[in-house]
Amino acid sequence: MHNDSDGQNRNIVPMRFAFVTPDGELSFDAKLYHDIRTQIGGNGAGETGHEFLRSMYSVAAYFYVPYEKDDRRMNKVANGMFWELSGHPRGTDEEPDDDYDPEDRVIKLRGPVAFIDRHNWGLTSENENTLRSAHETVLQRLRGRGWL
Repeated sequence: MHNDSDGQNRNIVPMRFAFVTPDGELSFDAKLYHDIRTQIGGNGAGETGHEFLRSMYSVAAYFYVPYEKDDRRMNKVANGMFWELSGHPRGTDEEPDDDYDPEDRVIKLRGPVAFIDRHNWGLTSENENTLRSAHETVLQRLRGRGWL
């Protein structure tokens, strides 16, 4: 599947992904790319986007932003997971790239968010374990601060 283009896989091959609700629930599933887009709220007038995680090559937070005023709840857990996983690659002592800016780790995702890997057409079990670990870390931090 690695050699198929995104367009060929998009409508016929389910992709394994992680899903984070604004309430902080984490789940994993496999769906067609279009169905993941629908699950994150991408049915209305708006845009979807990808924010790639620096420490997990090719994994991205997949989100939807409506054109009109966005009154959906902030997804504190998905934002925290993005923060946790957007430093330099885990398990390395490498210095950050010259273009690394810690402020790039701060994002404001609203509503449900999916973590996907379109390059490899689905998350690996290692990706899932890393996402679970980041999720647990973020939950503990947010609960400790009374933010969740």
